[in-house]
Parts: sequence; C-alpha cells; structure tokens
Amino acid sequence: MSLYIWDLLHIMIWFLPLYCVGRVFWVWTRGSEKNPVREFVLAVFLLFMFGLLNLTFQNGLEPWRAANPAHAWIRWKQRLGVNLTPFRTIRNYLKYGGSADAIWVNIAGNIVMFVPWGFGLPLLWRRYQSFFKVMLMCLALPFFIEFCQLFIGRSVDIDDIILNFTGGMLGGLLYLPAVMFVPGLKRLAIGKRDQIK
Repeated sequence: MSLYIWDLLHIMIWFLPLYCVGRVFWVWTRGSEKNPVREFVLAVFLLFMFGLLNLTFQNGLEPWRAANPAHAWIRWKQRLGVNLTPFRTIRNYLKYGGSADAIWVNIAGNIVMFVPWGFGLPLLWRRYQSFFKVMLMCLALPFFIEFCQLFIGRSVDIDDIILNFTGGMLGGLLYLPAVMFVPGLKRLAIGKRDQIK
C-alpha cells in the first residue's frame, strides 16, 4: 500500500508546477479576489484527483490488453478481465485471502482512495451540497474509470465501482459533521454568483 501512496504523492508533486501556472493564469484572467484557504484546499483536491486518475489509467499487465474499440468489444463479449457479478471479487479476496497487503489495496484501498472525491465536491462547490448530486457523482466517476479501463487493457470489475462508490459516499457523509464542527468550512464552497471562481 505504501508503494501506491508514494506513487500518488510523486504524481501530485510532478503535476504541482503545471497546476500552479494554470491556476495563476486562471485567477489573473478572472481578476477577482481569492480566498487563500480555498485555493489551498482546491489545489490539494485537484492534485489528489489527478494523481488518482493517473494511477487508475496506467496500463495493466494483462495479456489481452485492448488496443482499439474492436478489441475492447471482444473483451466485453468474452468477459476477458471483465467481472459483472457483484461482490465476486470481494468475496474471493476475503475467502481465499492472499497477503494482507493485497486485501488492503484491493478492498480498503478502493474505498479510502475515493473518500476525498465525495468530501471535496460539497466542500468546494455549492451545487454538490445535495445528497442526490453527491451520490450521482460518486457513481459517475468509478463508472467512467471502469469504462475507460476496458479500452486500455486493465481489468473491469463491478466490485471496483461498488467499493469506489462506497468510499465517495463515506466522504460525502463525513462532510456533514465536518461543517458542523469546523467553523468556516462552509465558506469554502462557491456557487455561480460568487466572486471567487
């Protein structure tokens, strides 16, 4: 698990200068006053999500790696590296074990890595301060990732969607007590009418 965390931090650090240049340009062209705390939280959130997506889209090692849509369709039809049975993979990890690190990465890791997604959306944008919208976004991102993985040769697993969705929703639920007990967190969220863009 520590290897994944290190890889994630490494990607975030490498992407940081590009983000800073892009964000400074964005702020400069908008010409509005900025909240430094929100800018920091936004930077951490976007860098984390970029790192997460980068890790999930790295090519896998499967011999049936898809090179084009036709190969992806063959994979889908023949279920090569595709699991559409809910809880099959989770059950296999728990039943047949393997190393504790493998279980941690594949089950707990798939949940924990998506907690910031569900937490950050309502924290930073008012439009996502709705249970339904957070739920929709927490489902949309894992679904999008698994769909794309069909085309890059990585395994496609409905259990990953379930675990990622669970993590996102946990993040969304954590947002509620966070804004109740931490003064000022609600002020980080912006909407269409705010000066902060």
